[in-house]
Amino acid sequence: MATLARFGESLCKVCQGHLIRQYQTISSRTSLTRYRRRIYVRQYPTTVIYPDGSTITVRYKEPRKIITLPVDLQELSEEEANAVIRRRTPRKKITVVEEFEDDFDSNKYKHIWKKKSVKS
Repeated sequence: MATLARFGESLCKVCQGHLIRQYQTISSRTSLTRYRRRIYVRQYPTTVIYPDGSTITVRYKEPRKIITLPVDLQELSEEEANAVIRRRTPRKKITVVEEFEDDFDSNKYKHIWKKKSVKS
């Protein structure tokens, strides 16, 4: 080990790092889910939709397709504001209960489950 340390001193800094990293796990043994970065290196083309409906294409740090900016309700008229609020509220699910008539007569099928007498 002492010879390895002496040998490592004579190498450049990059080569010394490779000697130290040989004991680390191999990258193919791990799996990646997503990059855990706050700032993405790459910028992605994204469409921004303004409240008035106009759109522009910008470069955004995260991979998104569309970004919609919220509508300012104070600038809208009452009718338009109510329409926006109605669109934002979740719709109630309609439950349909079907009533059906039960005209089943069990006496019609009595002969099927009636036990036959066994003759000895």
